[in-house]
Amino acid sequence: MAETRLVDVGGHRLRVRSLGRGSRCYVFLHGLLDTLEIWRRVEEKLPARGRLVLVDQRAHGESDAPPGPYRREELAADVIGLLDALEIERAVLVGHSMGGIVAMTTALSAPERVEALALLGTASQCSERVAGWYDEIAQAGETEGLPGLARKVFGSDSSRQVRGDAAGIAHLTRTLRSLWDDPLTPKLARIECPVVLVVGEKDPMGPKASTLIADALPDSTLRVLPGVGHWSHVESPDEVVEALGTLTTRMAT
Repeated sequence: MAETRLVDVGGHRLRVRSLGRGSRCYVFLHGLLDTLEIWRRVEEKLPARGRLVLVDQRAHGESDAPPGPYRREELAADVIGLLDALEIERAVLVGHSMGGIVAMTTALSAPERVEALALLGTASQCSERVAGWYDEIAQAGETEGLPGLARKVFGSDSSRQVRGDAAGIAHLTRTLRSLWDDPLTPKLARIECPVVLVVGEKDPMGPKASTLIADALPDSTLRVLPGVGHWSHVESPDEVVEALGTLTTRMAT
């Protein structure tokens, strides 16, 4: 039976959905402007694999938005605070886009708490141009609120809506901008746990960003999905679940 509740992670609360059972725990970290519901198609196929914990990251969905600015290490601390609150010793972190950045940062700051990583359509650094785009997204949130964020990221013709706290999401977006000034790439060699990367061939971030991460990690595999865009877990959930299965096999050997 699934349970959804707010969990205190150290002064602020995150909305968490938990289901399944078993010794292995998977924590799902969504991307910018998404909520835990974005994992629905993967969630439907995974409960038999172990315990699933799906999270609204800070400022998103129904989670709290503590005062900013934010740092990547604070987002990782949210994950550790959640593991502590749920009495989870170690977990497989499954992160999409922004969630992948948080997952990698967590593995760097608390390697003893991370059993493995599954990174979907994410990046470990960004160009000056992309950093400027993150600034534009943050400014849209600060001046036009949630509708402005939706228009800036999804386009004026999109019907997608954003749930959360606009000011907090703006702080989060500026945190992503830090990949220009302080890239994760040179730090990735310290991550020793098994890692699987999945990226869509048509992802606007490009497979190259995932290749860069895979090349920097000691124990990683990369899967490029033909014809798939940025949200592989929505477009091709079976392939994502299969990739998680191969990751589980590697952890068992």
